Amino acid sequence: MKKTHLLLVVLLATLCSSCYSYKIYPKQYRKLENKQPKRSAYIENDTLKKELKILAYSELFEIVSDSTTADLKIKLYPLEKSLVCGQPLTASMLTIGQLPVYLKDQYTYRFDEKENGKVTERKLELKIAQRVWFWDMFTFDKNFEKKSGKAVLGEYQTVVK
Repeated sequence: MKKTHLLLVVLLATLCSSCYSYKIYPKQYRKLENKQPKRSAYIENDTLKKELKILAYSELFEIVSDSTTADLKIKLYPLEKSLVCGQPLTASMLTIGQLPVYLKDQYTYRFDEKENGKVTERKLELKIAQRVWFWDMFTFDKNFEKKSGKAVLGEYQTVVK
């Protein structure tokens, strides 16, 4: 009997942890491509791996390892996340995951562009929602860094215009 309960708990935990995907807002950002020429950028603090992956996925810059050949230097800051209420998860649990629920967390992606002695601070508000739905267990749309990169590209092009 205890093994059955343990197996059920493990199965439910696995199902709950794999039934999600990420969506970017506004929808125009989802298929956005970078049409501008990429400038080469040297990352000063490449220890922030998650933030570095997001910048690489944004395809805004060509990241180089030599600071002397770079057009500009970039200093990354940790990704800031403000959580939203998880109350919609109750509805999803009551319907056994058949009702999709969106958790619209707020993310702030910050970095400094240093070019010719001039420092430009970039602070981008990313609108990324995590969708929790039973059928998302079968999707492969779970790469947060890739989705964040698209959102960074969209926000950057909006701000820099």
